[in-house]
Amino acid sequence: MKALNDDEINEVIQVAYNAAEHTLLEKYNKKDFEDINIQINLDPLDNGFDIDIEVNLDTDMKLPDDFSDMIIDNSLSAVDEYIEERNRRLEEI
Repeated sequence: MKALNDDEINEVIQVAYNAAEHTLLEKYNKKDFEDINIQINLDPLDNGFDIDIEVNLDTDMKLPDDFSDMIIDNSLSAVDEYIEERNRRLEEI
């Protein structure tokens, strides 16, 4: 995989954040949370990147034990789709 440029790094982070937020808000109302913290760290590498997504939700509601994992999984799936599309576009050039 060709290394990501700065714009692509920002796009990957935004895709990951949007997917995480969408997953959260399709199940719960934002008002149900005192604090929502979605942190995304991306380290570009020569042949790819490492991405770390952390989700911290402050609420008095009982959430499923795996809810944060589900948010992260959906976010990573969205990143995978973005990268697959990006690589297809690069192959066409």
